[in-house]
Amino acid sequence: MNPLSLSPRRRQRGSVLIITVILVLLLTILGLGTVSLNTTQTRIATNSADAQISFQTAEGVLNQAQTNLVAGDYAYANFMAGDNGLYVFDPAAAPIWTTIDWSSASAAVQSFQGKSNAPGAYIIELLPSFIRPGQSLKKVTRVFRVTARAVGPSGGAPVLLQSTVQLQE
Repeated sequence: MNPLSLSPRRRQRGSVLIITVILVLLLTILGLGTVSLNTTQTRIATNSADAQISFQTAEGVLNQAQTNLVAGDYAYANFMAGDNGLYVFDPAAAPIWTTIDWSSASAAVQSFQGKSNAPGAYIIELLPSFIRPGQSLKKVTRVFRVTARAVGPSGGAPVLLQSTVQLQE
């Protein structure tokens, strides 16, 4: 046998193994990157769905509060007591919606929960009354600020909506 013909074969045995290991490592890194990207996209989709459900629930809670207010379900004296979700606006204090415990039934009116796992809640603030120009002094116009809060099915993505309602007596 010729010793020159055996030497190239010996050199190739180790290089094929190293190239194969490098290719397997590259494919593993590519696979892990794809899994990570897929997981991130799933989280984004879940968070987006949570935010949409929160917003829809808060809209429903806000509509319910406005309907109850217009229907006359809350007496003026209830606002003077300052509990059960009915408050009088105090310009010197911090905004009430930032200081109350939204999960407490004595601080906020609990409402329906929609597709969320937690019920939405709302508060109603009686704002200072005013008389419109040209309006009779015997008719008082009351203005209320309605604040509704809801969270998503996962308990995150809180949404806070506000509106004002004007009622003339």
